Amino acid sequence: MKIIIKGHKQLKISPDLYSYIKEKIEKYEPMIQEPAKCEILLEDENGLKGGIDKIVKITLTLPELKNPIFICERTSDFMGSIDLAQERLEQQILKYKEQIKIGDRYPAKYWLEKEFNKEEER
Repeated sequence: MKIIIKGHKQLKISPDLYSYIKEKIEKYEPMIQEPAKCEILLEDENGLKGGIDKIVKITLTLPELKNPIFICERTSDFMGSIDLAQERLEQQILKYKEQIKIGDRYPAKYWLEKEFNKEEER
């Protein structure tokens, strides 16, 4: 999986933050088929109330999906935003893996019921 980490509007990314992001995202590499591309965009934006918002946007492009997986999280620090985005990314990847395993034709409950009926017949 190719991982691209960018800062929006010339935002400097520290080496600690870069390695933290890389470590969080690389653990999903065995679950994803190649060629996959993960783009992480970090934004530092002044909010309307005067607070500073740290935004993390993750775009994961997978070979078998028509549309890429897009996740956007906003908190007061980059570490928190990355953690929240990583949790949502994990949910989306597991959902993607289930679609590959089961297929798009039947929802999971029908597929499980069909498998259960086969075992009863034996």
